[in-house]
Amino acid sequence: MKNRRFALVASLLATAAFGSALTGCTGAQKTSISHLRSRLTPELTTLGYTSHEVYNNLAVARNQHFRALPEDIGRLVLYVDRPTRLTPAPVAH
Repeated sequence: MKNRRFALVASLLATAAFGSALTGCTGAQKTSISHLRSRLTPELTTLGYTSHEVYNNLAVARNQHFRALPEDIGRLVLYVDRPTRLTPAPVAH
């Protein structure tokens, strides 16, 4: 009795597994060859960066620009021809 039940459950599971293997990846995804060729790397926004990396780089650049702005305004207001020699960062003149 137990062997018969085990054989029935095993055959049902094998049938279900085989049936799901035949269906493959069906669903809402487009898998036509023209769709795949049109977007080979859908996660990349530029040649080497994802959209999150692009936004992070822009945020870093914006942060650096706004942190340097007070120094630039100070140089403009003081009408200094050359940068100060006391700056912590090396400045080419």
